[in-house]
Order: sequence, then structure tokens, then C-alpha cells
Amino acid sequence: MENKELSQEESLRVIEGMIELAKNKINDSGFHFILWGILVILASISQYILINLEMYMESNWVWVIMPLIGAPIAFIYEYRKGKKSKTKSKFDKIYSYLWLGFGITLILSIFMSISSNLNPIGNILLLVGLATFVSGAIYRFIPLIIGAIVFWIAAVICPQIDQQSQLLLNALAIFIGYIIPGVLLWRKSKATTNV
Repeated sequence: MENKELSQEESLRVIEGMIELAKNKINDSGFHFILWGILVILASISQYILINLEMYMESNWVWVIMPLIGAPIAFIYEYRKGKKSKTKSKFDKIYSYLWLGFGITLILSIFMSISSNLNPIGNILLLVGLATFVSGAIYRFIPLIIGAIVFWIAAVICPQIDQQSQLLLNALAIFIGYIIPGVLLWRKSKATTNV
């Protein structure tokens, strides 16, 4: 191997990266949990209301509109965050791959459920539970792990109740599993930023 001399700036980046890796530091402000939590709750409740108004076909559009609102906001947030961040640890990359894999699997699962004339909410809650559980383990953040357990319990309840009630259960599970941990992460992030 050829030895390459590093500039002072490159050396500092390598050292910062090693320090972050040694601390297993992962920074999450809870933004994505709060963003997607709010959007899923609004979509679930909106579809529930539209179904009760007998607007069955229109009720499905809330799930098309939701990612059209959320994805640009999430991408802009990540872009701005990436410009501010000096280092990205190995754990940050693993975390990104986890949620990318979750997103792909979620889309495929929804497509397969709808193609089979099945309500996808139970399967979605199972997948959300898995990704949230792994996130909680990576962060060593108990509220996310508790949120994952809530998602799994809700998924088990889904087949026992009607499809409309599943929408309300979904909203409740998302509130407990995403919004509450997201707000706690946000507070923790602000506290460590202001120290």
C-alpha cells in the first residue's frame, strides 16, 4: 500500500470520526419520529372520518398524500443536517440502512397486502415495531424499545377488530411509539446541544 500524507483538515476529520465511533455517538433529534408520527396519525384519523362519511374511494388518497408531504420535508431536513455535520459514524450509516431497508420492505408489504385484498395495518405495525426496536437498541433509548413493544401488541390486536377500528388503533400506537419517544429524543438532543 502506498502511504499518503493527510492534510491537517483530513487528519482532524479522521480523529473526529474515531472519537465519535469510540463514543458510539449517534445523534437523533427525534425529528423523523415526530414528522412521520404526526403524518400517520393525521392520515389514520382522516381515513377513519372519510370512511364514516361513506367516502370510501377518497379515503385511500390520504395515504398517497402523506408521503408526498413527508418525503420532501424529510429530505430537506437530512440535506441541511448533512451540511452541518462534520462526521458520520459507522452507527449513523447502519441506522440509515436500517430505515432505508424498512422503507423498501414497507412499500412492498403494502403492495402485496393490497394485491391480496388484505388490510396492511397489522403488517405495517409489525415492520414499524422491528425498525423501532432496532433503533432503540442502537440508541440505547428505552422509550423506542417500549414503542416497538406497543407496535407489536397493536399488530396482534388488529385481526381481532374491524378495519375502521384498526385505523384508530394505528393512530394510538403511533402516538405512543413515535410521538412520545420522538419528543423525548428532541428534548435530549436540545439538552446535549445546549451543554
